[in-house]
Amino acid sequence: MKIGEQIRMLRKSESLSQEQLGEKLNVSRQAVYKWESDKGYPDIQNLITLSELFDISIDELIKKDSVFQQRIIVKGGIISNRRLLSSLNYFSIFFAPFLLPFITICVGEKDIKGHGKRAFISHSIPVVIYVMMMIVFYLSAYLTGADQPNSILVIFGATSLAVTTISVVIWNVIQGIKVLKIPLKT
Repeated sequence: MKIGEQIRMLRKSESLSQEQLGEKLNVSRQAVYKWESDKGYPDIQNLITLSELFDISIDELIKKDSVFQQRIIVKGGIISNRRLLSSLNYFSIFFAPFLLPFITICVGEKDIKGHGKRAFISHSIPVVIYVMMMIVFYLSAYLTGADQPNSILVIFGATSLAVTTISVVIWNVIQGIKVLKIPLKT
């Protein structure tokens, strides 16, 4: 049952005219007519007043009208699940650097997959540098015939790895915050 039919039925059960209901709600008779003929919908304040007037929950008023439910837009203060999941791809560098981005790449929606790919690549950078550093260390020790790589090379490699890792962490935090602030494309 559409919300307009419900309002009409509730109004008639209380023996109210459209004009009388309009007066109780501080709206015109035409507004009540539009609601009852599904040419318009009451705003949230009028829904609250209707629910109090007819002793019915707002949920009961709108539950049976799927068209009206789809028109309800929640604004402000609430972070959508898609934005939260997208930002978690970046923040996962602290708790699951490869697992969460990989899962979202496999099963996420288009925009979430995009953030998952970016996060996965950024999380991979320190690992790639570490592997390259180990190869260079091994080769330098092998080519010089020493048991250990050159200490200058080790200091340079460790410093490079530390700077890269810190940069990647900072970049991921900034990206995660950006995603939380900016709404995703639908």
